[in-house]
Amino acid sequence: MERAIAHLNIVGFRAALAALEDKTLQGRPYVIAGGSGGRALAWDVSPEAIRQNIKPGMALAAAQRLVKDLKILVPNPAAYQKANSVIETVIDRYAPVWQNDGIGNIFLDISGTRRIFGPPIDCVSRVQDEISKSIGIIAAATAATNKLVSKVASRNIRPVGLYVVDPGDEANYLAKINIALLPGIGPGLLRTLMVTGFREIGEIASLTEGEAKALFGKEGILLRNHALGIDNSPVSGTFAQKRIVKKAELSRDVLDEGIIRGIIAALAEDGGLEMRNLGAGCRNIQLTVIYNDAVEVQGFEKTKRLLVTDKDITEAALRIYQKTANRRIRVRSIHLSLENFSPLSFELDLFDFDDNKKERRLQKALDSIQGRFGVGAVTRGIVFSSSFVIE
Repeated sequence: MERAIAHLNIVGFRAALAALEDKTLQGRPYVIAGGSGGRALAWDVSPEAIRQNIKPGMALAAAQRLVKDLKILVPNPAAYQKANSVIETVIDRYAPVWQNDGIGNIFLDISGTRRIFGPPIDCVSRVQDEISKSIGIIAAATAATNKLVSKVASRNIRPVGLYVVDPGDEANYLAKINIALLPGIGPGLLRTLMVTGFREIGEIASLTEGEAKALFGKEGILLRNHALGIDNSPVSGTFAQKRIVKKAELSRDVLDEGIIRGIIAALAEDGGLEMRNLGAGCRNIQLTVIYNDAVEVQGFEKTKRLLVTDKDITEAALRIYQKTANRRIRVRSIHLSLENFSPLSFELDLFDFDDNKKERRLQKALDSIQGRFGVGAVTRGIVFSSSFVIE
């Protein structure tokens, strides 16, 4: 049976839903931001904001300098959950296995459905149309023989469109596409590629195995295979679970930075272990800090590189904390959310992989100890192990 993997890409998912709820937003630059203040980040941005050079992940202060009347909206998790529930009801009718990250990126394994729904182009078109009618948003919709090629295709046609890459045409289709659209191209690898003069995916595909290995190390062959459109990673239904949330409820309000950093590290360890037990890494991290005056601030980070180890997660969470939690008020509780899962076999930042190999081996050993003796049996020195309870 020939594989057929579809990808739906809803650009600016949260911002698009906001415009559906509030018609006055249409035509205006606005952002969805977790928290307020100069160090908060823009999670999602409107098309008008993009045209004025505001991008997701940009510091809110920088965005406001670009657009003086920029409208700032708080996240609306209930609306996102409702929309995802509708989307999943639709895709469940067409795909026996699907994978939804909850913010507009959905893979569907439609292999073997041809007799029911016709060829992939017909099936994907029907899914796209039903979602549009159900929630009022048109997704970029693509299909190919694997996840990697279908995702590159949706990135290439977004914000909207419909495209199917024919079996056997994967390498030819990818050849002239900008190399930055290839999954697995992290910041380190992209800089290296720019220095070496590579601009199109086909330029990597044309390398011999020896040349790829000489230029990019052990992972060079995998990179070349991706450039050729080779990818066997599965659409994993277990990742329909959209996030892992860990909460630290403090027995006493805390102001000490060292204790707070230790609590964040403990949350990262607990959430990271649960995530890796699913066979997943994450790309999105959200941190919520609740103060003793009931004020709540949130920060968010989205990375291209898959975050897998406790070290990666902790560093990302601490970066968020430094950017968003700038009040000199005692902290009552901290929540850490890990989101946007992918299987560990897919979309690694290839160039940085060798640098992380020792850390991943150490993490595997730590997880083994935790599995045998229980959570908390071994931990990093930063963790402050008293005065809070993780839920």
